[in-house]
Amino acid sequence: MSAAPRRTTPRLPRLGQFQLLQGFLGDLVLRPWFDWMALKAVARGYLPLSRGWAAGQAAGGDTERFLAARQGGAPPRALLAPALQAVAGRRAAYDAAARDWEALFFGVGEPDPAALVAAEVRRHKAAHALMATRAAFVPLLRHLPPVRWQVARPEEVEARHGRRLDGPKAAFPAPGEVPIEVSRPVPGAQGMEHWLRFASPVLGDRAWARVLTPEDVSDPPTLISLHGIMMENEMWRGAADPVSAAGAAGLRVVWPEGPWHGRRRLEGWYGGEPIIGRGPLGLLELFQAWLAEVAVLIHWARETGRGPVALGGVSLGALASQLAAVAAHHWPAACRPDALYLVATSGALLALAHDSSLATELRLRPEIEAAGWSRDGLARWLPLIEPRGEPALDPARIVMVIGESDDVAQFAGGLALARAWGLPEANLFARPQGHFSVSLGLLRDPAPLRRLAAVLAGLV
Repeated sequence: MSAAPRRTTPRLPRLGQFQLLQGFLGDLVLRPWFDWMALKAVARGYLPLSRGWAAGQAAGGDTERFLAARQGGAPPRALLAPALQAVAGRRAAYDAAARDWEALFFGVGEPDPAALVAAEVRRHKAAHALMATRAAFVPLLRHLPPVRWQVARPEEVEARHGRRLDGPKAAFPAPGEVPIEVSRPVPGAQGMEHWLRFASPVLGDRAWARVLTPEDVSDPPTLISLHGIMMENEMWRGAADPVSAAGAAGLRVVWPEGPWHGRRRLEGWYGGEPIIGRGPLGLLELFQAWLAEVAVLIHWARETGRGPVALGGVSLGALASQLAAVAAHHWPAACRPDALYLVATSGALLALAHDSSLATELRLRPEIEAAGWSRDGLARWLPLIEPRGEPALDPARIVMVIGESDDVAQFAGGLALARAWGLPEANLFARPQGHFSVSLGLLRDPAPLRRLAAVLAGLV
């Protein structure tokens, strides 16, 4: 008589890895031509569709509300109504799935692991379906602007942030004690996964982070990985993640959801849009909030493990990480990172905001100038957006990956930062790629991530 098959606990699917990039397709795609096409597709396709999608949710299916709040042309009502109905239905379905998910993961009782897996699969599927409803606005594409412009004038920025220019301690003060709620764990493909939630010390909204802990590793090092602008992996299924191999490398990984992204999206805006649409104010407030949250997460990582803690990110996440590395001089030791991992970064933020290919494509400069900003006026705020001075850690613990054809973050700015900080040559990876392809290339060749793992292993 044959034995009954052994039942196994269901697990969440593996986090975003693009296997197709491993072969010939990777040779073809991971080149600068791809970056040029990707930039055009984002600026002229994804962003206008996102604008309609965000405005459609704020309208709640009401055509008149959508038209009253629009920027740009007036879409034909016959095409608009089906799109609004589609996004309203998907939004309602996602909200219901998210409520059920939160009740299971953070509520009372002890649900079965299989129920937790099923709830997360449902939530992520509903989130993906909602995000994908951008496609309903394709017939309206030529009527939709890429960005909702509400650029704050210099006097408003001065009133809100002028005192932060008084010195490094005033720029990014360490937050006080912040309670963190930890969800129930759920089995994942690379280890146990759970979520953190806490009140953002600056914005006051609920901040979120996903955590992957590898199995059979005692006190693993931790990597806190910050995403790029408009990157919302908690909402898209199968989204590419440049640090997806970190769990296999024996690292505990923390993926925060940045301000105004994912579950923290502001009503009427798409994920990350306020950073662009509000002009300099958006970037200043993004960094102010995210650095405070980073300090909270580093402290949590030290309280829940004895391994070293690395901080890093891609693009916008790298810019925030390098700012935090300098600000950490004035933070308690428990909030300072032990290592840094920077991908597609730059130390020249004024050039990025003023002269980069993305800024040009979105016509950012005319919008900023129309609100009263000059280049000299922008330069006044550089101490709050560019890393000034030395990092609060040994440069031998900093790993950097930059693309030689990057015209978004701009290669020269990243290389200058690496030289100014004195990174060892073994820690600097300059690749013949652009802004998008250099991060995707890490899915194919994670040598920089392995280098980071080696740096962290040397600190144990």
